Amino acid sequence: MSERIAHAIIYSGKQPRDLAKEIGISVARISQLKSESGGIKAEHLFAFARATGFSPRWIAEGTGDPKGESPDLEYAVIPQYTAKAAAGSGFLNYHVEVNGGLAFKRDWLARMSLKEQNLRVIYIQGNSMEPTLSDGNVVMIDSSQTTPTNRCIYAIHRPDGELIIKRLVQTMTNGWVIKSDNDDKRQYPDEIATDTDLGHLVIAGRVVWHAGQL
Repeated sequence: MSERIAHAIIYSGKQPRDLAKEIGISVARISQLKSESGGIKAEHLFAFARATGFSPRWIAEGTGDPKGESPDLEYAVIPQYTAKAAAGSGFLNYHVEVNGGLAFKRDWLARMSLKEQNLRVIYIQGNSMEPTLSDGNVVMIDSSQTTPTNRCIYAIHRPDGELIIKRLVQTMTNGWVIKSDNDDKRQYPDEIATDTDLGHLVIAGRVVWHAGQL
């Protein structure tokens, strides 16, 4: 695999700094790959294939036509941000630095009515959303879905800059509960909000997918 990676880098015709930016890795790592030092992480494979113009299957397995598959046609690489969203009592600022990405099949995104340009991937920190979401889980956020919908989970910016992951539940009086799924309400209390209160919060998007350790 290291030989195929080095081959793809050399024959891509691109400068190391340009490849590094497209893939989401450091220029130093490009130099290491070019000298056949180690492999490439799974989350970077499709971005690497797209940037170099080589088949991800050929790079990973050495089978098929080296340029016979277009990763752009079958897969979308959703940018993974360094931000971690608080699902607990901790304070975290939302940073917009991209660190690689995760690959999703375009036909699955279409079936889910999701557009790749609206999607971002971040990590969960904290346990307030257990058992639905746990510390270290990966979530995908659709930034186009910012209108509150009853019982859906959203990434929300508080006025102090904290990014939280919470479920929004509409009450009988048209107010809202900013709800933690964790039953320990002493540690993770729910918050009551009016429509006006909710309007002061910036909804970054709806959580539309998650993955975590079994």
